Amino acid sequence: MAFMPTRYTLVVLMFAFATTVTFAVDEPPKEWIAAGEKRRDEIPLGGDFKPQAKVAAFVAVGHGARIVVSKDDGKTWTQAFFGYPGSDHGGWASSSVAYTGGVFAVPIGWTQPTSYLASDDGVRWRHLTDGKTPLAGKDHPNLMPTTGSLAGGKGTFVGSGYTTFTATPDFGKSWSVISVNAFKNDPRGKLSTHHVKIIYCGDASGRFLALGDNRGADGPKFGHLFATDDLGKTWKWLAPKGLDDLKGRGAIASNGPLVLMTDPAAENVWCSADAGETWDGPHPTGAKRGALSVVKNEFWLVGEPSRAAADAPRASADGKTWHNLPKTLPAGKFVASDNGTLIDIDPRRFSILRSADAGATWEAVFTFTPETQYVHGAQGLRDIAFGYVNAD
Repeated sequence: MAFMPTRYTLVVLMFAFATTVTFAVDEPPKEWIAAGEKRRDEIPLGGDFKPQAKVAAFVAVGHGARIVVSKDDGKTWTQAFFGYPGSDHGGWASSSVAYTGGVFAVPIGWTQPTSYLASDDGVRWRHLTDGKTPLAGKDHPNLMPTTGSLAGGKGTFVGSGYTTFTATPDFGKSWSVISVNAFKNDPRGKLSTHHVKIIYCGDASGRFLALGDNRGADGPKFGHLFATDDLGKTWKWLAPKGLDDLKGRGAIASNGPLVLMTDPAAENVWCSADAGETWDGPHPTGAKRGALSVVKNEFWLVGEPSRAAADAPRASADGKTWHNLPKTLPAGKFVASDNGTLIDIDPRRFSILRSADAGATWEAVFTFTPETQYVHGAQGLRDIAFGYVNAD
C-alpha cells in the first residue's frame, strides 16, 4: 500500500529537513508535534466578523503566530495571541500580516499544515474561515492551502503559496482557490512558484500582483509575475515589458499609484505605473542591502544601523529620485500611523521601537523572550501593518 503522510508526519519531515540543512536543532518528539496540532484545533472558527473600523491599530506578527497589538498609536503593546513555537518552515511559521476593511489576517504555516487567523478588534483571534468550505483536508475545516504571503484590498484577502492562490471576499464565508499549474505550458519559460510574494496595488486598479522566483540562467531573470483583476477569482501570468535588465528579483511593494521592484541588493529599482504591465529602470537608489518598506506613500530602503556612506537609508516617492533619511533609523521594517508615528520591527530583534519625531529618536515600547526549543530561524517580529478595528 502506498505511504500517505499525515499532517503530523509532514511536520516531522519538515523539522527533520530543517535540522539537516540549516544547523543542529533537537529533533522534536512526537508529543511536542501533537501538542502543536492540538493547539491549532483549539482556536475557534471564524466567518462571523463584524468590522466597524473605528480604532486605529498596529498589528505585528512573528513565528509561532505571535501577534502583538497596539491601539494607542504605538505607545503600549499587548501580545494578543501566541499559538505554538514556530520556525521558518513548519506548521507555525508566521511571516505575513494583511489588513482590509477593518480586519487583520495572518497566515500561519509554511507548507502544510497552514491556517489563517483573523481579528476585527485586534484582541480576539480566531480562524478566518467559518469551516464550511474545507480547502485542504475533509477532516480539518480550519486548514488552508500552503500560504507564505497574504495581502488585503477592497475587503478581500488573497494568499499565495507554492502552487495555489487563495482568496476570500467576505472574511472567510466563501473561498476561491486557483492552481498555478494552469500556466505550466506557457512558452515564456519554466514555471517556478516557490516563495511567491503578493501585494495589493491600490483601489484605483484593484489589482493584486504576485512575484515568484527567478527564471534561472536562460531568458529574462526577473522571475514570475502573476496578476488578478477580479479579487483572486482568476489569474494571468504577465509578460511585463521593461524588466529584461533586471538580473534577479529583490523586493516588491506598492504605494497605490506606483509599484516598485528592487534588484537583489536593492542598489537599483524598476517602477510600474500600470500595476505591473510595463516598467522603467534601472534607477539607482544610492543604497545597498536595504529592507524595503512603504511609509506614508514613500518607499524606504533601510539597512544596518552601522552603515558605510553607500549604505545610508534612502527614500523616494517616485522610485526615480532618492534622498537621504535620518541616520538614526534602526534596521528593519517600518510602518507609520495616520498621525505620523513610526514603528520599527526586525526579525533579528526581540523588541518594537517607536518614534514620534520622524525618526530622530527612538524608544523600545515592547520586548519579549522567544520560545526556541525545537525551532530555528530568526524569532523576532517579521511583518507589521496599520489599520482600523473595532473598539474592545
